[in-house]
Amino acid sequence: MADSVVPAPPVRPSTLMVGTTLATGAVVMFFAGLFAVYFSMRADTMAWGSEWFPEGAIQLSPGGMNMATLVVATVTMAWAVHSVAGNDRIHAYLALALTAVMGIAMINQTVFYFNDIGLPIDYSTSTTLLFTIVGAHLVMVGIGVLWVGLLLLRALGGQDTRRHRDLVSAAALYWYATVAVYTVMWVGIYIAK
Repeated sequence: MADSVVPAPPVRPSTLMVGTTLATGAVVMFFAGLFAVYFSMRADTMAWGSEWFPEGAIQLSPGGMNMATLVVATVTMAWAVHSVAGNDRIHAYLALALTAVMGIAMINQTVFYFNDIGLPIDYSTSTTLLFTIVGAHLVMVGIGVLWVGLLLLRALGGQDTRRHRDLVSAAALYWYATVAVYTVMWVGIYIAK
């Protein structure tokens, strides 16, 4: 009787990661175009001695709190990837839930802040660009929260997390891009005004 060799488990193709990388790259390029228009118009306006935003309209505190929230969400997303790779279901649940909660908190803080500043969207070109960039980023965060929520539902439904860790890795790639885009917003819009 010959020794039978057990075949290795099949390797899943990485089409999800490739697709996520391409889609995330497209979103980042979209924001790069928006930032180029914003920074160019701001530089032109300020070069002529005009004000870009009314004095005190853009405050640093809400933007800083959102940045801190997204930094914590980045850590919890990395925790989720690590937990899924180690097939640690309880910590994966906690990490995914905390990431989703941090994303929802960021959306809540941003909506509250924009209701509080009281500038209409058509006040000037600067406010129109501000609302466009921030609104597009809120959509990006919302998609990330929905994605993490669906991963959490799949994990709660009994999915073998180690076998499907590419799902969480793809969501993490998208989430990290979301935080990177917000970092540019935080420095270029909230801090530099």
